[in-house]
Amino acid sequence: MARNLACHFRKWACTYKHRNEISVISHEKGYCTAKDQNEDQDTIKASSQESDKEKRSIGIKQQILQASLPLVEVHGWTKAALSAGAEQLGYPGVAHGLFPKEGVEIVEYFYHKSNAALVSSLSQLAKEYECEIKPNKPSKNIILRGVETRLRMILPFKEKWPEALALMTLPPNIPIALANLLTIVDDICYFAGDRSIDMSWYGRRLALAGIYKTTELYMLSDSSMDHQKSWEFLRRRVDDAIQLEGIVRTSENAGIFAKDFATATFTTARNILGLNWNR
Repeated sequence: MARNLACHFRKWACTYKHRNEISVISHEKGYCTAKDQNEDQDTIKASSQESDKEKRSIGIKQQILQASLPLVEVHGWTKAALSAGAEQLGYPGVAHGLFPKEGVEIVEYFYHKSNAALVSSLSQLAKEYECEIKPNKPSKNIILRGVETRLRMILPFKEKWPEALALMTLPPNIPIALANLLTIVDDICYFAGDRSIDMSWYGRRLALAGIYKTTELYMLSDSSMDHQKSWEFLRRRVDDAIQLEGIVRTSENAGIFAKDFATATFTTARNILGLNWNR
C-alpha cells in the first residue's frame, strides 16, 4: 500500500513539474511575442515620425523656393535668393543649407512650376483648336501659342535668365536642362495632336526643340514692344520647319537621312539623361 502511494506521488510530482515547464515556456513565448510586437510598433512609430519629418522638410523647402523665386530679380539664381526667401518666411537665413545645389534648385523649381502651367494652358488650347487637329498633321496654332506661352514665363526673369542658362550648361546640370527641354517639346507636340508612331515623332520634337531654343535666345536680346519681333521670328521658324518636313517626306534619301539623324540625336539625349525618356 505504501509502495503504491509513493509511486502515485512520484507520477503526480512529474506531471506537476511538466506542467510548470510548459507554463514557463508559454510565459516566455508570450513575453517574446509581446516584446516583438512592441519592437515592431516602435519601428513603425519611428518610421512614421521620420516620414512626417521628411514631409515637413519638403513642405518647408517648397515654401522657401516659392518665396525665393520673385527675389531672383534682385539676387539672381543664387543661395542669396534662398536666404532672403527663407528670412521672408521667418526662417533663419542659414536655411539655404537645405538646398545643396543652391541656385540650381530655384531653376528646377521654376522648370516644374512653368511646365505644369504650360500643360494646363495646352489643355485649353487643344479644346480651342480641336477642329485643326488632324492625323499626322499637328495644329500649327497650338505649337505657336504653346511655345510663346512657355517663353513668356521667362520674361519676368529676362535680365537674370542668362545666369540660369549658364548654370544649366554646367556638366552636372545638363541632364536637368535637357530633360526640361524634351518635356516642353513633347507636351506641345502631344497636345497639338501629334500621335505619330513613325520617325516623324522624333523629327518633329527635334525640330521644335531647336526652334524653342533659338527663339529663347532671340527673345533675350529683343527690345521690341511686347517682344513682337520674337513671335514673328518664332512663326518664321515654324513655317520653315513645316516646309522642310514636306520636302523630307517627298525625298527618299532625305527621309533616310532625317530618320538616322533623329534616331541618333534622341538616343544621345536619352543616354545623357540616363533613362529611357518617352511619353
